[in-house]
Amino acid sequence: MGIQVTLYQALRSVKVPATDAEKVVEDLESHIAMKITEANKELVGELKSQRWVLGFLLIVTTISASLGGYVAFILK
Repeated sequence: MGIQVTLYQALRSVKVPATDAEKVVEDLESHIAMKITEANKELVGELKSQRWVLGFLLIVTTISASLGGYVAFILK
């Protein structure tokens, strides 16, 4: 059973009206989603930076390999 169902059932067992129990569960889900987003914001930024660096390194490596091939061909 998910935490939402367990929470809803616990609220209903102490006589909280169904609509209020549903509202509490929805608010808790929203709060958790917001906190997860906030916690991951810095990590997402770091991943974007690393993706940019890896792309740049791939381009530099490709150019270097191409130039190396041309230099080897010319020096033969």
